[in-house]
Amino acid sequence: MLPTLSFQIQTIPDVQAIRQLYQLDGEIGEADVADFVLQRCRAQSGSDFMPFHLHRVVAIAGVLQQDERLSVIQRLAADPKDEAAMLADWLTLLRDSRARLVSWDGARLELPVLRHRALALGLPLAEQLRNGADAASHCALSDALSGGHAELATPLGELARLCGLPGEADLNGPRRWELYRAGDSQALSDHNARQAASCHLLWLRQQWIDGALDQAAHLNWQQSLRAAAAALPHAHWRGWLADWRGYDAAQNR
Repeated sequence: MLPTLSFQIQTIPDVQAIRQLYQLDGEIGEADVADFVLQRCRAQSGSDFMPFHLHRVVAIAGVLQQDERLSVIQRLAADPKDEAAMLADWLTLLRDSRARLVSWDGARLELPVLRHRALALGLPLAEQLRNGADAASHCALSDALSGGHAELATPLGELARLCGLPGEADLNGPRRWELYRAGDSQALSDHNARQAASCHLLWLRQQWIDGALDQAAHLNWQQSLRAAAAALPHAHWRGWLADWRGYDAAQNR
């Protein structure tokens, strides 16, 4: 099986860029700058979703399945000065692993944001993220399952729970900003890593029902991810594992 990397990112408003582009006074606080751009988005589109160039990536995580091994990778850049190094490290991982990328909604968030940030920060893109890359280099599961009907797409956490897998609600833009402002960027990063793991479980299940994996291989990779999560020292993974209600039933089929 080809190397696969299921991944997620978490973003917040890029306060520095917003100040620069909209010529906001330096005395205006970060919270007011973010509120300005979020209100502007609501007025223009009716949602909190910001244009791609106004996102700053604070967390990125993935599950790398390669050479019969599986690992959980988690990165955090709470300080703006750390974002470039975090993304450079991630792009190196993509180049070195040559992994096929899997995301939940990456065609509408992860890939465009990463391309914009790489351009702004002067970071050479990995082949998987380049415009014109082979379609097989990235699978956006939500698009694949919904047939491109984005307005009817199921949230990742809801579909995971329907499949007996651990899943939780996404954090919207204001909630991500609230956690960041409260100094709880680690909670953002932890949530992001759990979402990446749930995404990988859904991808494995999709590969099984599509016939790309037989049942034994599907269960083996599930067991590998469960073992990898259980071996991590962070307490939040205990709750994620406890929510995996369908695991025992699957193993006993």
